[in-house]
Amino acid sequence: MNHTGNMPRENHAVPVSDWLAALVHPERLDSFRAAYGEKAGLITERVALVRQTLTAFQKRFGDLPVRVFRAPGRINLRGMHVDTHGGYLNLMTHQREVVLVTTLSEDGQNILANVDPAHAETAFFLDAEIGHAGGSSWFKFISHPDIRRRVDARRNTPGHVWTNYGIGAALRVRHAFPECRLPALKILVHSDLPSGAALSSSAALSIGTLQAYAGHAGCPLSLEHGIRAEQDVEWYAGARVGMSDQTAILMGRPEQVLHLALFAEDFHLHNARYYPFPRDLALLVINSHTKRNLSGAQRVQYSLNRFAYSMAITVLQAELLRAGWDTETVACLDRLSRLTPEILGGPARTYKLLRNIPETIDLDALRERYAPPDLDEAYARYFDGLLPEEQPRQIPLRGPLLFGIAESERARLFPELLQEDYAQAGTLMCIGHDGDRIRGRDGASFQIKVDDAALNALARENTPLAHCPGCYGASSPALDALVDAALDGGALGASLTGAGLAGAVIALCRMEDTEQVAEAVQRCLRSSAYARTAARPTPLTATEARQAVIVNHAVAGACELLPT
Repeated sequence: MNHTGNMPRENHAVPVSDWLAALVHPERLDSFRAAYGEKAGLITERVALVRQTLTAFQKRFGDLPVRVFRAPGRINLRGMHVDTHGGYLNLMTHQREVVLVTTLSEDGQNILANVDPAHAETAFFLDAEIGHAGGSSWFKFISHPDIRRRVDARRNTPGHVWTNYGIGAALRVRHAFPECRLPALKILVHSDLPSGAALSSSAALSIGTLQAYAGHAGCPLSLEHGIRAEQDVEWYAGARVGMSDQTAILMGRPEQVLHLALFAEDFHLHNARYYPFPRDLALLVINSHTKRNLSGAQRVQYSLNRFAYSMAITVLQAELLRAGWDTETVACLDRLSRLTPEILGGPARTYKLLRNIPETIDLDALRERYAPPDLDEAYARYFDGLLPEEQPRQIPLRGPLLFGIAESERARLFPELLQEDYAQAGTLMCIGHDGDRIRGRDGASFQIKVDDAALNALARENTPLAHCPGCYGASSPALDALVDAALDGGALGASLTGAGLAGAVIALCRMEDTEQVAEAVQRCLRSSAYARTAARPTPLTATEARQAVIVNHAVAGACELLPT
């Protein structure tokens, strides 16, 4: 399963010792040049991780015939939080990745091992994992009490959270091909993607494991099926994610930006376009050394605004009908990529329309006033498994909807600006982050106002939608501090990337300014003030700060590596 949708059916297993011999000259290997481009330095950097993984596999399992799979991280330059509801995205791969060395297991027992000792080894039999929950749809399967108990037990056992993604991938391939005999595997995993840093380490792990099981079974997943399957794996593990991470990881190309809109109910990739990332720009990826866990307590906040999106668009459609719009037009406005300023009648009219959307609404009032047909199903999809007292009752509507419409518009404009007007591209990054920002430069609480007075002012000034931040609030004080540090250092633009709450920040700079921006961010990371902001007991060391700021290199999408 790679960006072409092809997976070799023949067995490419080669003894570990032969693999290691082939890596003496990795620049001669076609698959490495295809994966990482022609930059010798980047190939050398990447092959080190592959060699470490092979050596660890040999030590753990012996000199067995193996196949090697890789899946890179991803970043999103613009189009935050809009992937689940059809907004535009600007995705790139990130060179750090997950590598899996795999071999057939002769006794039917699957083994998942990890080079990182913090990630415990586990063994499982697939039939035992299915138990009495088989024979139904994937969502019903993963919602079965027996399955939830197994997943929760691993999630609550130190060192075993990561195995839910590997087991989920094996189950998902079995679900996709019930007629295919799925072999048991021994898998050794290694990664230099920082975990929980919003660079899609869990998606990369899931895709790599899907590749391994589908590849060894000789049952290739198409590109579209692979995107859906990875989402299903993460939902099995307890994370309610969209489709952007795996799309970037599967469709990435070296030094290219992938621009498209995704919509689950009308899923296709026909609108995907690639834009070259300018050679005179650099993109810094900054690890905040704060972590989120979408399968943990932060899931509520992560899911709330996504659920609000799904309801807010239905609410907007109802209000448009009340305003006299024709039924056929309104029915088409079912996704953020279609809610453009042109369709909505221009910025001023859009702001006036949004005054009809409640800022916040109680769940029961939402049901009574708008009767969304999928309310209960959507609520269960986002919040199932939470205790009743943890399930949110107050649903923000206006702020997330305004953010979504404006952010999708920013993402629609972004790739052309990235080719033609670097300063404006950077400005859109900053405006988008302001919609997520929760702390101002003065240290005070920060939130963009979306009340009637604020919307009236925007309408009077006819403020372009792309220049309106909206109100989503998925940042953190640490992410806000790093954005400000990058801008103070001379970055053209900066913002959080991914779901927010913690993780990573990206900063767009001119190539000649890269070093000074990186140094400004590193000074922030090393400071006592940042340690307090990030709730760290001590500041980062100079080495930690230096390693936290990486220049991004887009690489090819996930694939199998070959030693020839």
